[in-house]
Parts: sequence; structure tokens; C-alpha cells
Amino acid sequence: MTKREPNARGEGDQLRRDLVDAASRLLLSPQSIALPSLRAVARACSVSPAAVYLHFASQQALISAVIDAQLDRLSEHIRARMAGLEAPSERLDALAAGYVEWGLAHAGGYQLLFESADRLEIPEHSDDDDRWDLIHNAAALVIAAGGIGPDEASVVAFRLWAALHGIVSLRLHKSDVLWPTTVEHETRLVVARLSRGD
Repeated sequence: MTKREPNARGEGDQLRRDLVDAASRLLLSPQSIALPSLRAVARACSVSPAAVYLHFASQQALISAVIDAQLDRLSEHIRARMAGLEAPSERLDALAAGYVEWGLAHAGGYQLLFESADRLEIPEHSDDDDRWDLIHNAAALVIAAGGIGPDEASVVAFRLWAALHGIVSLRLHKSDVLWPTTVEHETRLVVARLSRGD
């Protein structure tokens, strides 16, 4: 570390500005996520590190399994929410409501999947991976509910995902805000407007 030269007389505020600039550079640069080591996971299970390697070849493989488990739980919740509904518009409403409900009820899992997983250096998955079922299902329901073509429906599905993510993420991170409407109302409104192609 290089030694800082003292400020000249009358420039006392310069250090304050420099400190703010330095803190800004540190805070605004992308932060890495601290992953649990395999040893830490082994300790949490009261087994030897070697036992972990019987099931997972690497830390990345274990973290991928955690992400897959959370995606499965999200999908199960959405399927349960949609069960017994026939009308495409009702199923689309239920898909959106299930997504938001699960995200708000499982903040850690939601943040792992949609706010930090891309920084975990887990190998990318292809577009035909079942991780994208949510988007594909939403697009299919948009087509069935509104008579929109496949290309436009895909755009609508991604917009729907972005809007629902905004609802969940803001409610999780800004819990002290006095929101003027309910989560349910906002979710229904977003689906109604986007599924019409608005």
C-alpha cells in the first residue's frame, strides 16, 4: 500500500471525497458469493470430507444439486397451484401467483436461483434444459389464452418473468415500504396486461 500524502491546507474535504470514491469502487464492483466448502458441508452433516466425494465430485456439482433442488421445489409449488384448473388464463394466473408466493416464502432459495446463481461459476445450462420450463409453460399458456403467436408469446413470457421478479425482489429487499397494493393484485394486473400483449 502506498502512503497517502497529507492534504494541503484548505483541502480537508478532499479525503472525505477520496474515501467515498474508494468505497464506491469497492461496493459497486461485482461481488463474489462465498460458497460453502465441501469440508464445511461435511462438518454440517457430521461426516468426513471423503464421504461427500462419494456423492459429489466437486463443490460445483454440489451447488448445482442445491440449485436443482430449489428449482424442483419452485416447480412443485407452481404445479400444485395450477392443479385442477383447465382454462389457460386461469392456469397462467396460477403460474404467476405460484411463482410469486414461492419466492416470497423462500427468500433464500429465490435469491440463490434468481439473484446470485449466475455469480457462482456454475456451468451454464442450455435453453432446452428443464430450468426453462417456467418460460416455456408461460409462453404456451399465453398462446392458448390470448391467441398470440409463438414468437410474440415468448417475448411476453420473458416480460412476465421480469415483472414477477421485480415484484418478488422488491418486496423481499424493501420490506419496510408501505406498498399501496397487495402482492396478489399486482401479480394479477401484470398477467392481465402482459398476456394481452400490452
